[in-house]
Amino acid sequence: MSAASVLPLIQTAITRYVLPIIVVFGNVGNLCMIAVYMQKKFRTNSFAIYLIASSFCCLLSVNWSIIPLVAALSDYDLVNKSLAFCRIRGYLLQVSAQCIRYFLVLRCVDRYVLSSAHVSIRAFSRPRIAYLAIAITAIIWGVLSAQLLIWESIEAGRCGIYGLFGQVFAIYVIVFAAVTPLCFMIILGILLMKNLRQSRTQVQPTPNNANGYRLNNRDASLRRLVLTEVLVHIICTFMSPIMQIYSQTTASMTSSKSTQQKQVEAFLNFLAQSLLLYLNYSTTFYVYAATSKSFRNEVKKIVLINVQKLKVNTRNQTRKLIPGSRLTGHVQKTTIV
Repeated sequence: MSAASVLPLIQTAITRYVLPIIVVFGNVGNLCMIAVYMQKKFRTNSFAIYLIASSFCCLLSVNWSIIPLVAALSDYDLVNKSLAFCRIRGYLLQVSAQCIRYFLVLRCVDRYVLSSAHVSIRAFSRPRIAYLAIAITAIIWGVLSAQLLIWESIEAGRCGIYGLFGQVFAIYVIVFAAVTPLCFMIILGILLMKNLRQSRTQVQPTPNNANGYRLNNRDASLRRLVLTEVLVHIICTFMSPIMQIYSQTTASMTSSKSTQQKQVEAFLNFLAQSLLLYLNYSTTFYVYAATSKSFRNEVKKIVLINVQKLKVNTRNQTRKLIPGSRLTGHVQKTTIV
């Protein structure tokens, strides 16, 4: 058995055992993100609003993308057997994936304007602006992605985009799903760093200046979150448009490809356009937990509050049950006598 022939078995094992774990961790992480930033003290924070919107899109993406793949292993393959399901799933995944990318760009914009020394620029970091930007982003990608409801099809038992439109769509993905958001993130990251360096020169921390220390700690946390989020996004998404372009440009050569070459290409496509992308939908909570102490503290507070509520409810239920059981026992004893 050649090494290439083992790849389909590895892919099946990953789909059966690894992807369900990603679903669980993705759902837990995104729900925790929503729980943290839905707190009253964060509701007027534009950055929190972007995170909540992104978390809802990640919930949609991680479940709508993975669960049908796992179900297909048990002969419930609606994706490759139902054209309607194929198109609807492709449309929803495209809309949510693009929203996730551009909500990350909006978070970078929000952090940049918030770090500005100009009050007029900082004014753009407002909840009203956040809600408007989220609505416009969702509408734009909802309209642009509608093409998948028409052109996505099933060929040779596989749901996908084929022919001339497949090649055009691959270019569309490269431009709007890879190059454009990445350029925005890099430019905004550079501008943010510039603003933070300027703020440090204006407010220098001294042993007697506690505010200066707090400012630098906040700046350092902001830098880590920006760089880590962008880095994780690049790692998880850079292969997908490359493989899509390769698949479309070599589609006419399929008949001349060997079986081993097809198996290798299928496995690389699975890694690039499935596994890594699904990880990207599930990592935000864990990235924040690993890089932000204040975020970890917020999570701890929520856990402790809910544990305390559970203890109080359990104690109250116990108090209600004990008097009832004594009264019942007393009545029963009286009746017998």
